[in-house]
Amino acid sequence: MPLSTSIAVCTYNGERFLQEQLDSLLRQTQRPDQIVIRDDVSSDGTLDILRAFLPVAEAKGIMVDLQVNPENVGYRLNFDGALRACTGEVIFLCDQDDVWHADKLERFCAEFERRPDLLALHSDARLIDGEGNVLPRRLFRSLGVGTRQMRRMHRGTGLDLLLQRDLVTGATLALRKSILRDALPLPPSGWVHDAWLATLAAIIGTIDSVERPLIDYRLHDGNQLGLGGNDPLSRQARRQKHLEQDLSEVLLARLRALHVPEPLQKLIERKKRHIAKRCNLSRSFIKRVPVVMGELLSGNYGRFGRGLLSAAIDLVRR
Repeated sequence: MPLSTSIAVCTYNGERFLQEQLDSLLRQTQRPDQIVIRDDVSSDGTLDILRAFLPVAEAKGIMVDLQVNPENVGYRLNFDGALRACTGEVIFLCDQDDVWHADKLERFCAEFERRPDLLALHSDARLIDGEGNVLPRRLFRSLGVGTRQMRRMHRGTGLDLLLQRDLVTGATLALRKSILRDALPLPPSGWVHDAWLATLAAIIGTIDSVERPLIDYRLHDGNQLGLGGNDPLSRQARRQKHLEQDLSEVLLARLRALHVPEPLQKLIERKKRHIAKRCNLSRSFIKRVPVVMGELLSGNYGRFGRGLLSAAIDLVRR
């Protein structure tokens, strides 16, 4: 029997692109069983589009659960609420401004059915602009994800990659509902929902990638693609390291509550200590050298960063 599916759509003032996205959900070669739409008190025509969509989807046998928050809660709580309302065995995250390829649901579900150990799956995406024109680079390439990273992901070592940098874009992510027992509630701050879900899936089970683009990921004003893996020489980068330290503590607290095996907890503790050392490097070059070299020789720069490049950046930064 095919796995049941839910699509979690979060909307907020999305009238410009929303209809095209909703139409792409209805064109799926494998029909979704449920679409949960949670609107965060839009002030434009988004709700009119959603209300018109309900009878069209229901006529195709799709159950639609449209919820409107009583007040604006922000994207994190909005996704938390949408995920809680999903009943399908496989849940797809969906942004309001992209376009899904018609075989996305079918291809993802085939992988989940073939691999019972698979908890999360994400794909490449074709990048488009606000007018729908195809941009020259795909999502994975823009994030610096190449053949080597794909081989590692396919070997089941996705956690190693995710401990180095964010590689998973929520608009391309699907996961088994079972992961929500451990992933919810979403952390109140710091963690982005897609990184949190992908990391927990990689810790508890298996995460993998589909190398083929299965959505058109739209880049437009008000939408900024974050290129993972950057390690710039800036105050902002140092603030980011402090944030990563906080994120590691939040993750570690959840893993302890879930009684995740101790070796995995120790791995996150090790990352936290490494980030703390990078955050607290002396402004004196002479004093920085032994700390950086110690972390490099211990393998921490390679385990949790970009190896020699990250170490070199820490040596020369002010």
